[in-house]
Amino acid sequence: MTDTPASLLERLCLCPCDGDWERFVRLFTPLLSRWAHRFGVPAADTEDALQEVFVLLFDKLPRFRRDPAGSFRAWLWTVFRRELLARRKRQGRQPTATDEQLETLAAADGVPEASETEFRRQLVERALNLVRRDFPEQTWRVFWRLAVDGHSGVKVAAEFGVTPNAVYLARGRVMARLRTELAGLDG
Repeated sequence: MTDTPASLLERLCLCPCDGDWERFVRLFTPLLSRWAHRFGVPAADTEDALQEVFVLLFDKLPRFRRDPAGSFRAWLWTVFRRELLARRKRQGRQPTATDEQLETLAAADGVPEASETEFRRQLVERALNLVRRDFPEQTWRVFWRLAVDGHSGVKVAAEFGVTPNAVYLARGRVMARLRTELAGLDG
């Protein structure tokens, strides 16, 4: 993991570290799988289609520049949609979705998501699962008891046999890592 406070997206665009692409794939596979399903990709073809999309993203992402008026997900949807349409053309298949259905999928912000809240929840959940691996188990449990379960710092400190200051430091380290991982990915 990099020591600089760059987001995963920035690192992928500028100078990926070991594991950054794996993190990106783990974060976005569920979203792209849902899009593929809604786009009409047969379940048996989804994994191959997503591999092709990720190969394309590996090439295109370093050239991605955030548009203040747009969002990363809208850009991702555009890349995804174009690749799936090109894939169908290469395979000689007709789209199973009509142009009207594709436009409905695109929605107002260019992303076929049921709700912004659901997308953010899933992204945070995926990031939590990835970030958890970066911390010792006790640090993670201290963070969870304080930040998620809502116990007081004094109670958590007593439970784990550490000082309240250590509890708040653990929470701060985990939260900083989460912010770094999620920066630029939720827009």
